[in-house]
Amino acid sequence: MGEMRKKLEERDWSGLPPDVASLFAGRLRCNVDRANMQLQCRRWHATVSQLPECTQLPWMLVPSRRSFLPQNSILSKAQFFCFLSGRSHFFPIPLHAHRARFVGSTEGGWVVVATHHSTGYIMVNFRTERVIRLPESIIPHSDSFVLRACAFSCAPSLAGNCLVASIVSIFDCSLNYTTHVAFSRLGASYLGCASEEVDAEDIIYFGGAFYCLTGLEDLLRFTPHFNRSDPVEDLAVSTTMNHFHPARHDDSFCVKGRYLVESRGELLMVARYKNHSSDDTSSFGLFRMVPDDHRADLFRWESLAFEDRLIFVGRGCSRCYESNLYPECREGVYFVDDDTFGQAAMVGYGFSNGRAYSAHDNGFWPGPGSEVIRSFDGRLPSAYSPPIWFLH
Repeated sequence: MGEMRKKLEERDWSGLPPDVASLFAGRLRCNVDRANMQLQCRRWHATVSQLPECTQLPWMLVPSRRSFLPQNSILSKAQFFCFLSGRSHFFPIPLHAHRARFVGSTEGGWVVVATHHSTGYIMVNFRTERVIRLPESIIPHSDSFVLRACAFSCAPSLAGNCLVASIVSIFDCSLNYTTHVAFSRLGASYLGCASEEVDAEDIIYFGGAFYCLTGLEDLLRFTPHFNRSDPVEDLAVSTTMNHFHPARHDDSFCVKGRYLVESRGELLMVARYKNHSSDDTSSFGLFRMVPDDHRADLFRWESLAFEDRLIFVGRGCSRCYESNLYPECREGVYFVDDDTFGQAAMVGYGFSNGRAYSAHDNGFWPGPGSEVIRSFDGRLPSAYSPPIWFLH
């Protein structure tokens, strides 16, 4: 057996026929794996370079466990877990992201970070290292705030048209805070149009407006109004409240979190459940909004089957993909540990012994009747950031 393995290792695979090499490369859906195949020899490089790049699924961006390590080289790289290849990739990250708190992300390699936990908000492109400053103040409030999640109306490169909706918690002189949704055009010096206090669970841009999901499972619809030719600070937002009957959740579980995701032209709610005896994620539920049968001013959440969906849930950055386009991955819900979304005081001020961002409750739930398949289970808390999704 050992002799056969030795012969296989010594074999010159560069003579593999191009059509066979192309067939092998076509089975590699992760572009990083394809790039590694290209590096093996010139013939493989020529064969693989002729293939179009595959559309990638989000990567799980996992932070380092500590921020006080003396070796800066440890913090200059990040761990990106790829579900297409079933393993982690390690890549350098921009200097501005070292020891930063990851807040959210959007397509094109953009990551929103807080360079000092609750201050220094910027967008960093992990591919080009371009940096876009985000507002540090909210008009008319003068107190400090924690940026908890944000959503974008379009690609940040379209600066004149790009709108940002942010879930923020504003602190008074003590540890008391109120949570609001505030808005800005990309490039503005401050956040404005802040909503009334709201128990915000998630925010998404859908159909020309931002939607905020509340803890009572109502939807706030924020419609922006602006002219691209006006100064970047000019923005008005109109608000509509859509009231819902609460969804019917299984009483054997507790709702751990709620998310909004766009799928097949609809705005859906994803409920994240835990057992009564544990804080770790146990399952998920999917719901669509339908009008109430008796009242025109009410809606209800109707349970929905997952039906070949790959759903990645994250505050402000949930995405849904069709499973038939990714045969390597099973339908279900992919999730990261976002427990610290509900711990604004810890983010803003820390504990007596520092900050601790939970980072172990990550993984994949295949669907009803299945157990969660965990990733990085048992991982110690990070001193500076929770994990997030990296969107390509």
